[in-house]
Amino acid sequence: MKSYKADELNQQLVYKLLSGSVVPRPIAWLTTQNRDGLVNVAPFSFFNVASSHPPLLSIAFTGNKDSLNNLLSTQEAVVHLVNSDNVELMNLTASRVPAHISEAERFLIELTPSQMVKVPTIKNSSVRFETKLYQHIPLGDEGHLVLLEVIHFAFDDEILDEQNFHINTDKLAPIARLAGNDYAVLGETFTIKRPE
Repeated sequence: MKSYKADELNQQLVYKLLSGSVVPRPIAWLTTQNRDGLVNVAPFSFFNVASSHPPLLSIAFTGNKDSLNNLLSTQEAVVHLVNSDNVELMNLTASRVPAHISEAERFLIELTPSQMVKVPTIKNSSVRFETKLYQHIPLGDEGHLVLLEVIHFAFDDEILDEQNFHINTDKLAPIARLAGNDYAVLGETFTIKRPE
């Protein structure tokens, strides 16, 4: 077995070991806006559910990103899930764009008003979580962990069965992040009954 002390590795190697082995990861495609109304669109794969009561999502940021600055300033964001219909656009928004330019405008991403927050939502997204900042936790020199409280859920009709609030994962067809330039789709699924 190959083993390493974390404090003897540089930051890039630590990132590669974590992002390459903790897979697959969901992708938060985030819209935020600054106080002047300029919309930022960016993907983050250090993302997951943190709690259902209250409903919290977690996103980790490395460095001082425009998305983070906007979020800390306005306290709002919309988290969108990524599928095969929007994965190419999502990938474009991972590019470095100057802070005074909106990714939505540069990459012709159609936005629509949200229900409960001022930040607009991406029209070509089948799952949207409108959120308010719940907690910001600085991590070391450049890291940040934010907890976002979901205040509004939106699902395309074909994804959510409202009779039993069942999510159809085949229709959801989420794209997951691996490492480097690699992504994944849901493959074979199986069921194991939990012990009582």
